Amino acid sequence: MNLYILTGPELKSLRRNFGINQTRMAELIGTTRQTISYWERKVLPFTRYDMRYGRPNEMLQALGVDLQDFQTSPRARGDGVLQGWRDWEQERLDRENDRLHRKAQDIAARYRQPCGATTRKGQPCRLLSEPGKRRCKFHGGKSTGPRTPEGKARISEAQRKRWAAY
Repeated sequence: MNLYILTGPELKSLRRNFGINQTRMAELIGTTRQTISYWERKVLPFTRYDMRYGRPNEMLQALGVDLQDFQTSPRARGDGVLQGWRDWEQERLDRENDRLHRKAQDIAARYRQPCGATTRKGQPCRLLSEPGKRRCKFHGGKSTGPRTPEGKARISEAQRKRWAAY
């Protein structure tokens, strides 16, 4: 078990190996039993911050497990250079960036701005544009009909069917 990449179930098994229940652990670190349960249900590995300053660190200290404080220097000489992202941290960061990028694209596709076209009175139109477009439905936002020969043929066939009923 690598103590620097620790998950909640691993922390739970470590606590049980020491023969301590959740209530006693909560008393040892000065928190509630629900907090212990919360951290032990975490499936993803704890972050560096949690392992250094958070409740998982306090739980490990209460069990007598000492985590050495690994720090690196930002200088290239001396103690070395800063460590890069771990693989799982980089994967998590990439997934989060992809999710935020998709969310921003969805918002941009649905964005509706004021139309602003000049009306007959000379005032700007106050209607909102069609999603993803710049003008409202009265000033160029809606389709004006079929553009391709296939589309024109499809529309004319539908009209013939409608007119045949009369």
